[in-house]
Amino acid sequence: MRAAVVYNPVKADRRALEKAIAGAQPDDWDEPVWFETAADDDGRKAVEDAVAEQVDVLLVAGGDGTVRMAAEILAGTDTALALVPSGTGNLLARNLGIDVTFLRASVRTAFDGKDRRIDVGWAEFEQPGGAKQKHAFAVIAGFGLDAAMIENTDSELKRKVGWLAYVDAIVKSFQRIQRVRMRYRVDGGQQRTVGLNTLMVGNCGALTGNVVLLPEASIDDGRLDIAILRPKDAYGWLQVAKYVAVNSALLTRVLRRRRLIGPQKAVPTLGYGQCRSFAARLDEPMPVQIDGDSYGEAIAMRFTIQPNALIVKAPTRVPLARPVS
Repeated sequence: MRAAVVYNPVKADRRALEKAIAGAQPDDWDEPVWFETAADDDGRKAVEDAVAEQVDVLLVAGGDGTVRMAAEILAGTDTALALVPSGTGNLLARNLGIDVTFLRASVRTAFDGKDRRIDVGWAEFEQPGGAKQKHAFAVIAGFGLDAAMIENTDSELKRKVGWLAYVDAIVKSFQRIQRVRMRYRVDGGQQRTVGLNTLMVGNCGALTGNVVLLPEASIDDGRLDIAILRPKDAYGWLQVAKYVAVNSALLTRVLRRRRLIGPQKAVPTLGYGQCRSFAARLDEPMPVQIDGDSYGEAIAMRFTIQPNALIVKAPTRVPLARPVS
C-alpha cells in the first residue's frame, strides 16, 4: 500500500505534514510520494502526476480549489481521496465531519478512516462569447451573489482574517448583483421562467462559518439540491437571512439529524428543489463560482450528478453536531 501527498506550499507546511504522516501511516505501507502544486497551475498537474503513481490513497493538503481538482480527476476511479484541511473554507471536509482544526486528526483519518462513496456534481458553463467549460464540484456551484462575493474577496484580507473577509465582499456584491430572468428545465421537463438574484446547486449543504444553506442536501443520495434566491428588496434579503440562520443553528441541526423536526416552512424569497439535472439560460451574463472559486461569467449552464463516483476517507465516528449527511 502506498499514499501520495499533493500539497500547496503556500497553505501547508511540508515538515508538519511529514511528521504527522510518519506518526499515522501503518508500518507496512511504502514511503509516500510527494507532489507540490505550482503557483501558475490549479493543481491539475500535481494531482495527475500523483494518480499516475497508482497509489491507494491521495492526501490533498490545500484549499477548496485543489480539493475540487482532485475530485474531478479521481471521479470514477478506485483511488481514495483523503482531505488534510489547509485552506479557509475546507467545505468538503466540513461536510464529511473531518477535523479542520488539528492536522494530526485529519491525517489519521486519511489512514484509518472508513472508505465512503459520495456523489460528484458536474457544472457546464457557456460564457457570453460562446466558449464552454466543464468542471466537477464536490460541494456547491452557481451564479449570483455568492459568485460575486468570491470574486470581490480580497485575497490578502482573506489570508489575515479567514472567512470574515467575505463580509466585506458581501457588501460590495450587493451593489453589483441585480435580479435576472432565468429560463430553466428540471430533469429535462417543461421549461419554466423565474426572476432571481442567485442560484446555488449543491451536492452538500454546509458552507463556511457553519452556515447551512441546503438543509436537506445529502452527499450520497444521487441528487442535486437547488436553492433559488429571489428577494426584491432589503426585507426580502432579511427573510433569506433569517431562514438560513434558523437552519444553521446547532439545535436545529441536532433535532433534524434525530428526525425530531422536519424542514422549515418555505418563504417566498427562497425556493428549494431536488433533481438529477438542471439546465438554465439567463437573459444576461452573471458571475459564476464552483466550490468557492470564481470562473468568470456565464449566460447558460447545466448541472448534473454522478452518483457514488468518488471514494473519500471519512471519520469512523462523527460528533452529532457536525454537518454531515
